[in-house]
Amino acid sequence: MNATITVGELLVVLMSILGVGVLAYLVILLMKVNETLKNIQGLVNRNEKYLDETLERIPRVLENVEGITDNVNKSMVHVQTTIENVSDVSDYVTDMVEGINEEVVEPLKEVFKILLMIKSIFGGPKKKRWF
Repeated sequence: MNATITVGELLVVLMSILGVGVLAYLVILLMKVNETLKNIQGLVNRNEKYLDETLERIPRVLENVEGITDNVNKSMVHVQTTIENVSDVSDYVTDMVEGINEEVVEPLKEVFKILLMIKSIFGGPKKKRWF
């Protein structure tokens, strides 16, 4: 008895075995997905009351968020105005300090220079020194 197997027949047999394996894998995968969906359904059923309460609260929470956002925007307008005022005051103080420096400190430096020159001309060595 001679039996010959062609390459085509061998491929058909291998593909059939491979197809059966893939089909078994898909069945196992679908069973796991079904089990997961059952667990999720049980979880939803156990927490249905809490989920309903949460869903009822969402509109109030969103209204509160809108109110808080409006308050923050109004506060930011006040803060921005305050910052501008502080900037203006800072600029004014800077100008005043520069003016005092130019009008008071610089002339005082000149007076001290003159006093030091007079002292160096007329004064001798003294124990106490002012300048």
